[in-house]
Amino acid sequence: MKTIEFQEKQFDGPYEVSEVQIKIDDQILRGILYFPPERFARPYPLIIYFHGFPQLFTLEELIKNHDYLLNEGYSLLVFNFRGYRISEGKVSIESQVKDATQVLKFVKLMAKKKIFEIENINILAHDFGAFIALIACSKESFISKLLLLSPIIDVSKRVNDPRLVETLQYINKFLPGNVSGIENVEEFIKKTKEELKKDDFNLNDILGKVKCNHVKIIWGEKDKLTSFEEIEFVLKNINANKSLTKIKSMDHYLIDDAEINEVKVEIIKFFKLS
Repeated sequence: MKTIEFQEKQFDGPYEVSEVQIKIDDQILRGILYFPPERFARPYPLIIYFHGFPQLFTLEELIKNHDYLLNEGYSLLVFNFRGYRISEGKVSIESQVKDATQVLKFVKLMAKKKIFEIENINILAHDFGAFIALIACSKESFISKLLLLSPIIDVSKRVNDPRLVETLQYINKFLPGNVSGIENVEEFIKKTKEELKKDDFNLNDILGKVKCNHVKIIWGEKDKLTSFEEIEFVLKNINANKSLTKIKSMDHYLIDDAEINEVKVEIIKFFKLS
């Protein structure tokens, strides 16, 4: 059973803001929903943000990083998957896929109430959120555009990399409370490997079932986490209108202001695509 809560109407500058709470398996997934300035009329086009791992930004920071989309007339929904930061539960691939499914159900409900434009529902997914978004878009057919920013594609490769142990230990030691469910590193990796054996998480099957109208990848040529071969694999096997933008100096994470601005321009162009 899913429950949705909106607090009393509030504003952050020119943007109306609502809290989103979705009850899944007796745990609460939390997010925030920002609406564009009042000069834009309902129903609004929507962009849903799927975050990566381990997700260092607060929801408010994520909104601030992408508020240019609000000024283009889009609503922006950001949330923490269960097990991350302010959402309850423990992180797993299965829980994140279920979360994505429930978030999309919530969006469809809001579209029925004429809050969102059902023909213009989109996803912006970063890092590991891209893998989850691909799975979600293989299950739902109403997502118009899917943008993958510095995507993590070959999850099995990461899980089998010995450096993952060091990464998880670092998160546990220096970022306590950021991710719940990784405290026992060996058990978490073992569980994730078992999850990846499931047909629902097989990348070959997923890509062939993705139902978006348009898919775009933005990838940095200096990306040390995702190889160009992985990007090519997605572009080759996905059945959608697709495009790729390479950012020459960009690594997996955006740091340089010039790169950030270049990516913003590409994101706006893509979501404005008819």
